[in-house]
Amino acid sequence: MRAVFFNVENSLRNGWKSLGYFLMTALFVVGLIFIRRTLPDNVRPFVPEPVLAFLGALVATWVCSRLERTSLAAQGFAISGDSCRDFGLGLAGGTGLVGLVALGVWLLDGFHLVRTPDGAASNLLKSAWTMLAVALFEETLFHGYAFQRAIRGMGPLWSQLVFATIFSLAHPFDPGMNGSVRVMAMLNIFLAGWMLGYCYLRTGRLALPVGVHLGWNWALGSLGFGVSGNASKGWWTPVFHGKPEWLTGGDFGLEGSAISVVLLALAVVGLARWKGEKAHQELPTRAPPPAPPPSPSPRETA
Repeated sequence: MRAVFFNVENSLRNGWKSLGYFLMTALFVVGLIFIRRTLPDNVRPFVPEPVLAFLGALVATWVCSRLERTSLAAQGFAISGDSCRDFGLGLAGGTGLVGLVALGVWLLDGFHLVRTPDGAASNLLKSAWTMLAVALFEETLFHGYAFQRAIRGMGPLWSQLVFATIFSLAHPFDPGMNGSVRVMAMLNIFLAGWMLGYCYLRTGRLALPVGVHLGWNWALGSLGFGVSGNASKGWWTPVFHGKPEWLTGGDFGLEGSAISVVLLALAVVGLARWKGEKAHQELPTRAPPPAPPPSPSPRETA
């Protein structure tokens, strides 16, 4: 029975560590959101739920790190010049991907954009702040401690498959969605999860996937498209031309478009072929075994 929970090094198995992390995160997030709802109405806007969700996931990561005598930096939270570069590249990459998807749908006469009359810059800045918190929370949850322990336990390939599936299923889908759009949306979010996982695997830091995640969501919202089915209000508003929803994504947003499937698949292939940084080309599939005791010197054996 002990072997179910502990490995040959007498350490808790990585699967149980990941599960424990998810449970701990859920407790912290629910607790923080409950506390928020007890605050006065004029205070709540200053502590949005996505920020509290990220803090809950971060605290759970810190606790798990302390139990293993490691640090937050070891879980991908290192703050450095490389991290700033990764974040900037990710932000540009995520925004550029949305731009290419929108361009493809527009060229096929899927929509045109009109300026939103009351689209103020302050609304976009507020949206960026909220979406940054969402990106931080989801990347911490899906590609932080739990994902990294899964890599040690079952290797990068299976970890990618499992966590991309969980990432897709964690997004809500309207039961009334058209069947083809639902399939496209689930496939797109699965591919996005796989792509974001590669962003971590190729750098060993969370800055790149956070940047990509933020750039993707913020660009969708700025163009007025739905963000994973959530309505948004940006500088522009798309006016659809009656084309099939599997092309435009409809109310769900461009994440329900077949064009998005193609471009995300190409991004996944590109990241799979990219070797990444030398220090992270080959991640260990499990924790290294303890070092053997030093051999006695000839004088000690005499």
